[in-house]
Amino acid sequence: MNRFDRFLLSIGIVVTVLFLSFSPPMKIATANSDIGNAKKFFTQGIAHTENQNYKQAVENFTKAIELNSNFASAYSNRCLVYLQLGKYDQAIADCTEAIKINPENIEANLNIGLAYYEIGNYQQAIVEYTQVLNQNDNDFRALYNRGLANFELNNYQEAIADYNLILANTQQDANFNQADIYNERGLAYLMSKNMHKAKADFSYAISIDAGNSRAYYNRGCVCSKMGNIEAAMADFSKTLKLNPHEAQAYLNRGLLRQESGLYQAAMQDLQAAAKCFCDRGNMAAYHHTQALINGLQKWLLSSNQIAIG
Repeated sequence: MNRFDRFLLSIGIVVTVLFLSFSPPMKIATANSDIGNAKKFFTQGIAHTENQNYKQAVENFTKAIELNSNFASAYSNRCLVYLQLGKYDQAIADCTEAIKINPENIEANLNIGLAYYEIGNYQQAIVEYTQVLNQNDNDFRALYNRGLANFELNNYQEAIADYNLILANTQQDANFNQADIYNERGLAYLMSKNMHKAKADFSYAISIDAGNSRAYYNRGCVCSKMGNIEAAMADFSKTLKLNPHEAQAYLNRGLLRQESGLYQAAMQDLQAAAKCFCDRGNMAAYHHTQALINGLQKWLLSSNQIAIG
């Protein structure tokens, strides 16, 4: 039976931080009282966003915009809330308006890039991130997110180049976890079939963050592809110690145990994988795993009958 070769390609999209800057001078005269009230609603919107009260935040930012139609930051932050709510079309519309008001608003470009990424328009996401980098070539958020978008387009060398630019800079943003960057670059190397560099990156990610279950899982996949079954099973076991609900690790370890003749342990792993998939609502993976379980059960029954005969 062939291995179920799937990799944990989960991504860590960087959501831009809230910012409190206000829009440039209004193009159209607005009453001072309206401007003051707009700022009050804006401040309330920020507070509701920080408290994850997104519905109220949208209402506050909307009121701010109604009072001051040139309030770029209100558009940008309402966009950020729409991103949290998964309303990507509205997010794109708001960021587009923010950029019209203030073309140098790189936060809006970052946010609209996130929205395009989420709807699968990776090419346009790259355009937005590149626009940010044209203004600030060391913006790590834009480099990281552009690397993720390039990965989705199978532009693995371009993704690697983006991660290299981050890692080459000695003054990295404190908000960036180096382990995540090595993880992402390792995945790009893996998909480029450069197994040795992929393994090195995952190992380095582990050396930085010993509790990084993704790095152990990804290194396990590389070890499996390199034929080092024992090391692969050890990494999948470490993954499950750190994250007992990682269905893919159960599945991959189960299939490796089956190949190694550890049938009872393999069955336990496959059953655990099926349960985790079901609990997560991933019914396609659940049914696939159940088919593997049924196949193993039939094979074991047949083998026992042959042995008895």
